[in-house]
Amino acid sequence: MKITCNKHESHQYFHWQQGSEITKEFYKEWKGNHKIIIAVGAIRSGKTVVSLATFLKFIVNSSHNTFAMAGRGINTLERNVVKPFLLMLNNYHVKYTYSKYNQLIELPDLHKVIHLFGMDNEQSESRIRGFTAGGTLIDEVTVLPKSAVQMLISRNSLSGSKIFMTCNPTNPNNFVYEEYVNNQELINDGEVKVYNFYLQDNLTLSEDARHMLESIYPKDSVFYKRNILNQWVTGHGMIFDMFTDDNILKGEIDWSKYHRFGIGSDYGTTNMTCYSLIGITQLEEDNSREYHVLAEKYFDASREGYQQTDTQRVSDVLQMQEKYNLDRNVIFYCSHDANNFKAALEQERKIKLDVKSFKPNTLDCISKLSQLMGDNKLKIHESCKETIKQIQGYEWDSKKAGKGIDSPIKENDHLIDSMRAPIMEDMQDDDIVLGVVYL
Repeated sequence: MKITCNKHESHQYFHWQQGSEITKEFYKEWKGNHKIIIAVGAIRSGKTVVSLATFLKFIVNSSHNTFAMAGRGINTLERNVVKPFLLMLNNYHVKYTYSKYNQLIELPDLHKVIHLFGMDNEQSESRIRGFTAGGTLIDEVTVLPKSAVQMLISRNSLSGSKIFMTCNPTNPNNFVYEEYVNNQELINDGEVKVYNFYLQDNLTLSEDARHMLESIYPKDSVFYKRNILNQWVTGHGMIFDMFTDDNILKGEIDWSKYHRFGIGSDYGTTNMTCYSLIGITQLEEDNSREYHVLAEKYFDASREGYQQTDTQRVSDVLQMQEKYNLDRNVIFYCSHDANNFKAALEQERKIKLDVKSFKPNTLDCISKLSQLMGDNKLKIHESCKETIKQIQGYEWDSKKAGKGIDSPIKENDHLIDSMRAPIMEDMQDDDIVLGVVYL
């Protein structure tokens, strides 16, 4: 499907009005001499918005016709980058045609085209071979595979081409930090320029908004240091160290207060298969949402001494459906690699639930669940004893951390995995891009 915006032609696309000093300096990079420009910083600090504005200014003034945008996946790229970019084009009356199917943004009056690349695995680099660009914007570069990033950089071989990167700080052993952000040789040679953004650099954020953002993580947590203080630090120890007794829901459940339910699952043929029933409630005082894990159900093959069939798993789901009076308004999320189980659920006529697949990004899930726990918006009912136990024992893998990889130890985490999908999907529905572009 193509979305075309017909606006009257205007060549007065940009004028600078206001912005923090670092934002103004970054914007000048559209005509600077640096090859790779990296915006590193806190969440909601305005780095993505000014990167898009600078990239657009660069494209308009470039003698080249072919450019690229890249991110973790096409859907993520569309949400984080493409939609705000199209809003800029609308605002400055630039005629465009966007085709998600063809992964293209065309600017017909300017005779320019921007190719979109999802780069979520090591095989992604094969899709970039043979491509040549006059400039590229790479979103959330630290979560992308090194081979694909390096291939894309190498394809920007035209004279005067530039690569704009955005990221939050992560593990200091990450290749982006080692090879670009902290590479003093490239920085001193003028090949790379790094800009560090903080919350105060987003002048559209009110004091209350900044305080809210600063309060969502415990101050000694890895996510606070990275996402608020803009520090490259290694994850170690307990992951959910912000989980306290306040996050445990006690007493009888008032089922009437939930406006939506969802069931997440984690599928294992030789270990544990489990399900988490999530209740979502809207708070009247601030219109925010709370997520409650209300029930857990699991089958541990190692404990029971045999493996379940998909028919037996469907029977377990059917029991949950009947016990909690769930219907087609409730989504059941299957693991993305459980195709046979998903098919079995869809073929069972007694299953009323809406069955969908969910493919998680582990670090993104951990970050958002941590936010919710720290803000006391994620609670586990006291009856879900195994879920509570797993949350309290969830730890970073120190061996992988030394290799620049943020990853939890994959032991006794199945119920944590199963609770993610209903929460993450509901949060994604309400994602909001904060900030105004200052040009």
